[in-house]
Amino acid sequence: MIEQPVQARRGSDGYQVVNVAVDGGYHPAVIMARAGVPLRLVFSRDDDDACSERVVFSDPRVDRRLASRGTTIVDLPARPPGAVRFTCGMGRYRGSIEFAEERPATTLGRLMDQADRLRAPLGTALVRWIWSMPIIALLALLAFDLTAAIVMAGAAFIGWVAVGLWGLGRPLKASEGNHATRH
Repeated sequence: MIEQPVQARRGSDGYQVVNVAVDGGYHPAVIMARAGVPLRLVFSRDDDDACSERVVFSDPRVDRRLASRGTTIVDLPARPPGAVRFTCGMGRYRGSIEFAEERPATTLGRLMDQADRLRAPLGTALVRWIWSMPIIALLALLAFDLTAAIVMAGAAFIGWVAVGLWGLGRPLKASEGNHATRH
């Protein structure tokens, strides 16, 4: 069975991050990452096989011992486009990382990226606005004024969008309970 590549996710600390389980092989064994951005691999070893004790990278030449149980973090520096292979110490377990350049920044591409970043706050604002509608309807019934109800509904929606966009601009705090061992 051919394993599907896994795309590295962006961490809050500037690294791309991929969790790799070590159990009779590497899962995922094929990783896609952006060139020019450092990569953090979090190996979780659940295998007592002697073959799983080490991980060796082709370029940069990195050889790390993996914790017998638990996690080991391996940070790779920013890489140019190309492939990096990694294996166990005996060469039986194999994996690869494909570093690819980010697509060229076209106007349409930038607009699509901006729309992707706004999708979550705008969707949240819409849901909260819908949840607010019963309160707005009750206030409109009490005021007996359709214009006031429309103004209140619009103000509520603008408020929810503003709060969502403000939250988007705030930096995320890294979790303080990270007990992974660094090697």
